[in-house]
Amino acid sequence: MKLNIMILTSMLLASQSAVSGSYSDTAKITSVDKIYRTHAIREPYQDCYIKEYYQADDDGSMANEIVGGLFGGLIGNQFGGGDGKDALTVAGALLGASLARDDELKKSKTGRVISKEICETKYRTESIERLSHYRVEYEYDDRSFTYTTKNKPYGSTLKIKVNVSPR
Repeated sequence: MKLNIMILTSMLLASQSAVSGSYSDTAKITSVDKIYRTHAIREPYQDCYIKEYYQADDDGSMANEIVGGLFGGLIGNQFGGGDGKDALTVAGALLGASLARDDELKKSKTGRVISKEICETKYRTESIERLSHYRVEYEYDDRSFTYTTKNKPYGSTLKIKVNVSPR
């Protein structure tokens, strides 16, 4: 059985090679074009500068005004009687807060200039053209063909493989 399959296979291959085949030939190169591709190159760099700003001596919070209001209210509460005591407590609180605020404003006028270096990452972009491949046109048997390749063909002819088979 195995022998029959081997004989049948070799007969089939022999019949195929009788009706189809391939051979090598040369074709004339008609043009070779360089094909370029654009590449974007991004290069990071640091852009640094000195920023100056004014820093006041006050702490920027309302804590001093609140404490001044509390002490003013305590002192105002020590005077007067009845409704007058309540009015003096409120007036003392307002006066204490106002005095604390005035003190903060005096301190803010005695601030200082602070210098700080600020750096930002920026990018330079450059576009460059790089050779991508070659497009080669050639003629064979009065017909034109095209293919692409990474390597530039040398000479005016090209070695090709021609396959022949029935339709």
